[in-house]
Amino acid sequence: MRCEILIIATCPTSCALMRAIGNKQLLGAVLGPGVSLAGNSLVSGAGDPLASDKVCPIYTLRQAPPATAALPGSALHVDVLLVCCQYEVARERAPVWARSVLEQISCSHAVFLGAMAAEQFRGQGDASQEELIFALRTSASQQRQLQAGARGPVPLLPTGTVVGGLPASLLSYCQVHGASADLLVIVEMVLEGRPALLEALAAALGQLLRSRGLDAAAAAMYNGAVLAAARKGLGTAAVCDVYV
Repeated sequence: MRCEILIIATCPTSCALMRAIGNKQLLGAVLGPGVSLAGNSLVSGAGDPLASDKVCPIYTLRQAPPATAALPGSALHVDVLLVCCQYEVARERAPVWARSVLEQISCSHAVFLGAMAAEQFRGQGDASQEELIFALRTSASQQRQLQAGARGPVPLLPTGTVVGGLPASLLSYCQVHGASADLLVIVEMVLEGRPALLEALAAALGQLLRSRGLDAAAAAMYNGAVLAAARKGLGTAAVCDVYV
């Protein structure tokens, strides 16, 4: 499968944003090892997965023209592919999960969305007073940005702050394979602060997409209707602290 931009949401806040996007199509799902299918809506064929389902639905925003996508032997090509990880992947299984997913997808650039607890953050800023969001980039992404003379939508993660878990495994895989990828990390202090962080994350993601010429995708992710639906979705998501 090929795409221009691959976006993988790994925390409840980013998953709420992905689920709220209106013009997406369900393409399939990633089922992790050791995760039971019992009670999942996908098993009953209910359509779009529920927020409480322990699956990773895969969505596409805009597909290539049918004549291109239907060529015999050709891979499906989309502009933006969304993967929404709705359950916590154990730290020891994160590298395997990252490899199994990323090996199946060829993309020009990948964006991973994660969260960390405020007590893990080492830098200036108070998560109780402001929305803190930072980025980590692979060498290929940094080089591309330097060549374009562009600035990233958010500052780099301060030195001394350690990233782990699934987001780190995804970024590490891309770094080892010379792929262009960014990790956007929000700093969470309390669950009540997630709605404000949601808007900051959507704004940063929209800016990143526009910088790559995907204005329609940026508009689909950052607008009033999507933000309102995402805030509502945060209240229905399973309580799960997925931190990097």
